[in-house]
Amino acid sequence: MQRQILIIIATAALFAATQTHAQGEDGWRFTVEPYLVATSINGDASVGRVVGVPVDVSFSDILENLDMAGMLHFEAQHGNGWGVVFDYGFMDLGADTSVGFGGILDASVRQGILELLVTRDVEIGATSMEVLAGVRSWSNKLKVSLDPAIWDGSLSTRVSEDWVDPVVGLRWTGELAERWRIRLRGDIGGLGVGSDFSWNASATALYNISDRFELEFGYKALDVDYDNGKAADNGSFVYDTTTHGPLLGLLINF
Repeated sequence: MQRQILIIIATAALFAATQTHAQGEDGWRFTVEPYLVATSINGDASVGRVVGVPVDVSFSDILENLDMAGMLHFEAQHGNGWGVVFDYGFMDLGADTSVGFGGILDASVRQGILELLVTRDVEIGATSMEVLAGVRSWSNKLKVSLDPAIWDGSLSTRVSEDWVDPVVGLRWTGELAERWRIRLRGDIGGLGVGSDFSWNASATALYNISDRFELEFGYKALDVDYDNGKAADNGSFVYDTTTHGPLLGLLINF
């Protein structure tokens, strides 16, 4: 799934790059941004009868156990004020831990978050902003295997939860100084459709390297409160976490 999404974005970027003159007349602008968030995760989760498990993972913990990760942002903006945003990030973590009597505990976690948004420039008082509306899709997969080494065979369990949140928000971009811009974004989602509630906030600065390239850095936080049933019931899954950290990206404009 991740590979297919990255191929779609790369194809869109190549298409944008080869349509310079015609799209310029139509007022289209395209941006592709590979980026990295030095992520930390704080909160708690419950799976079935295992309730209130702390989820406090620092960036160094994630980096130590990271198998694969990717974050990519794509935008298409038209001169008439309408635009679309496509953002996808995933992390694939895995670790082996020794347990009593020579046993091995193997755990793997995959979290993927996809945003599909429509944007519209609006005037709010004397300020120009972008209204954001769309969906944010979550995919969480957890696998735990235990090989106790005191009997033949192993024990394993898997949890897979996918849900989609409606999202609405605002984004403001302003001139800060020569070559510098500042960008603020905030949105809310879920509201009982998908998750119970989620919010996303970021504050970043953009430095203009050239007409084609910009450097973006700042801070981003994403919070979600999700459950698919009452905690402690068989088959229930509760996920109440905040994923946050410094952001660094390179904007490529066409």
